[in-house]
Amino acid sequence: MTEILETHGVKIPLNPDVITSKIERAIRKDRYELDEVSGTPKFLEKDDRVIELGAGIGFISSFLGVNLGVENVLCVEADPSLCAFIRNVHELNGLSAAQVRNCVALNDAGSEGPVSFYVREQFWSSSLDGEEPFEKAIEVPGVRLSKMIRDFNANTLIVDIEGGERDLFAPADLSGIDKIFLEIHTRKIKKIGIKQCFDALSQSGFCYDQQVSRGGSVLFRRIPRWQLKQYAG
Repeated sequence: MTEILETHGVKIPLNPDVITSKIERAIRKDRYELDEVSGTPKFLEKDDRVIELGAGIGFISSFLGVNLGVENVLCVEADPSLCAFIRNVHELNGLSAAQVRNCVALNDAGSEGPVSFYVREQFWSSSLDGEEPFEKAIEVPGVRLSKMIRDFNANTLIVDIEGGERDLFAPADLSGIDKIFLEIHTRKIKKIGIKQCFDALSQSGFCYDQQVSRGGSVLFRRIPRWQLKQYAG
């Protein structure tokens, strides 16, 4: 019988094919995804519609449902084996409304179609970047983020995509989105990549929220229109 781990009210099956010893230790010590656990309650509302890019093992989406009552979550994950695990985690935690989609989010310059995704032993290191060693390359459907936002009627993005954030927002129609909680992977995208992210989101009308941001986990909020008009004037 599979052992069930629990952290911050979320139950996670101890499947060794997915839950590595490093993740297991973090879960048992309630240290797994601490930035998200401490940050999301500060800005999410129960009726928010959230797209989570890089859903991993389904912990964050389950945490939102179990602890914050956020039911409308679209989990986007490139690794199909993780998608199956996420669905199991959702079922184990009684989440019926959360959705899971196996694809990669593209900016508006990208053509929708198959995208190469590089799977590594530690799932959090899997990415669109094939320069570092990987176990296998798979083809994953590529879908424009702007289309996902429209179809799901989302107002919030949670993004943890191992360097893919560098090119995600330029160009991208983020209409309808008010909050973006972004994990920045400096090792992957370097300082110039951080600048690209901040510049693109600034041009789309977002600003850095210092009250929620912590280290590489950054919250961007949409600037009210009246403030933008005042600035332009």
